Amino acid sequence: MKNKMDLKQLINLFDKGPLFDSSYSPLYERIPSSTEPSFDYFLGERNVPNVNCRLLFEKDLQEIQRLDQFNKSVSNNISLCQQTEDCDKFIHNRKYVVDPLTEEEKLFSIAYSILVYDKPEQFEILLRAIYRPQNFYCIHVDSKASLELFDEFKCAIKCFPNVFLASQRIPVEWGKMSVLTPELVCLKDLLQFSRWKYFINLTGQEFPLRTNYEIVKILKILNGSNDAEGTLKRANKERWNIKEKPPHNINPVKGSIHVTLNRQFVEYVISNPVAKDFLNWVNKTDIPDETYFASLIHNPHLGIPGSFKGDIETDFAVKKPFLSRFKNWVNAPNPLPCLGKYVRSICIFGLGDLPQLARRPEFFANKFHIDYKPHVIHCMDQLIFNRTRDELYKNLKFRTTFYENIESIKDVV
Repeated sequence: MKNKMDLKQLINLFDKGPLFDSSYSPLYERIPSSTEPSFDYFLGERNVPNVNCRLLFEKDLQEIQRLDQFNKSVSNNISLCQQTEDCDKFIHNRKYVVDPLTEEEKLFSIAYSILVYDKPEQFEILLRAIYRPQNFYCIHVDSKASLELFDEFKCAIKCFPNVFLASQRIPVEWGKMSVLTPELVCLKDLLQFSRWKYFINLTGQEFPLRTNYEIVKILKILNGSNDAEGTLKRANKERWNIKEKPPHNINPVKGSIHVTLNRQFVEYVISNPVAKDFLNWVNKTDIPDETYFASLIHNPHLGIPGSFKGDIETDFAVKKPFLSRFKNWVNAPNPLPCLGKYVRSICIFGLGDLPQLARRPEFFANKFHIDYKPHVIHCMDQLIFNRTRDELYKNLKFRTTFYENIESIKDVV
């Protein structure tokens, strides 16, 4: 897969399959190894009760039909505050990875924000999947959440010194500045920690498609390039129809609030007067969260490190893919089947989507609902656990050819 045609064929495999022998994806190669697990959390399997996840990833229709009737969460009903009364016991029982695992990961810290408003149980599953002691995690709980829910979120993170609540709580309202403000609060909070090199923002309804080791590998390939969606062709330009022109000759670009940013970019967002002027401008527009990061990343004359200098348009292919997030929109330029259900035009993944999720090259996927087809998120959790273990013990090789050949990462400020 060395030339562009081979990479386009690979993208077709991400989209449509078929099934693959090595971890259900063309990104892996199975390697024979006799190395035995030495960490306690990798002893035994991470099983999902009464579910054969392997059959689901292999698109076994009988197993899908058997489980399709279940929408209730398969987890226990013990509150997180009860579970975390004894932190050592909680970390042991839930098999949190409390070791960097590799020297490469130890030396490459990642900062995360996670915005949540309900379902602390689902948040805890996400946190466990991405937790590493060398990373940093800022958790923003919507101020509209009940005190009971807020306490559950506090309890979920109290056992981890590198996981903390955002310094300010915002009442989040879709389409308003309040969607963007919690991200900025967390960015400022995270800059207090000097070690991390990249920032990724999440919500509680997402789940990783990559292991921490794989994300580190890809971020090192990005080598300072930011990752963000960008478009003018599909932009809702009426959002920007205000009397005041954008400051500093910034051309507005539509994108996603979900981004992967290098540390220098984050420092610019928090400290530079140009970024603050533009923030004041987008605050007067509609749905500012879809304009702010995308515009700063796609206006190279500002000189922000890692900004794109080439074509703005995200093409969902080799030239300029959007790696931060896999979302299956009903009206996407590259429509894919949704075998769950659509809510507000975005796919809530179902059991039949698991083979596609296993193949995807992005970092994270959106959206999962723990109270709709809960086995989906639990099987994804098992998959990421298995990949983490097998990569550590040299049973599985992660192929990085696709990422190395992305054109846009070579044309940045």
